[in-house]
Amino acid sequence: MSMKNILPIGALAVTLFSATAAADSWQLDSEHSSLHFVSVKNDHIAETHRFTDIQGSWADNQVTVEIPVVGLDTQIPIRDERMLEHIFKSTDFSVVTATTRLDDQLFLQLDEGDTMPTAVELTITIAGAKQTISSHIQVTRLDDDRFLINSIQPLIIDAKAFDLVAGVNKLRELAGLARIDYSVPVTFSVQFTR
Repeated sequence: MSMKNILPIGALAVTLFSATAAADSWQLDSEHSSLHFVSVKNDHIAETHRFTDIQGSWADNQVTVEIPVVGLDTQIPIRDERMLEHIFKSTDFSVVTATTRLDDQLFLQLDEGDTMPTAVELTITIAGAKQTISSHIQVTRLDDDRFLINSIQPLIIDAKAFDLVAGVNKLRELAGLARIDYSVPVTFSVQFTR
């Protein structure tokens, strides 16, 4: 085979490889994603909160999710401000991150509408503190270009493990509460598109 024939074939191979790699790069659709958590104060008053913005990607079997902390929404502005300052330390840390590995080729074999439950290890970073937590999720193939990933059961964030106890105690003091639980259940539903 002459060099004249090899060059176009090589160019075609590079183009096809690049197109395949790009096709398997997924972006988190913030508009169709949600993350909620529950705080419990004085032992029996539970309140649900959320983050209004979630960003992320899924490529090369690596899922990365970033949650800008300024998107915190507890329905009480002064509480948002206090949590940003004392829990999330937003002047130094602008995002909460979660990463895990998911074999995208495995899930690409799902038919439209099919669901597969799986267990993953999530590495979560909050205000500079990092922990790995087991999570059970459900992956659904919505169509050729969309996946939905849901938590099957709440993920429990332990304030002690993330060195957040002092911040929680400060919130309790500022709000004049007897107690705020250190364990926080979190649920999420994130959609990825390509």
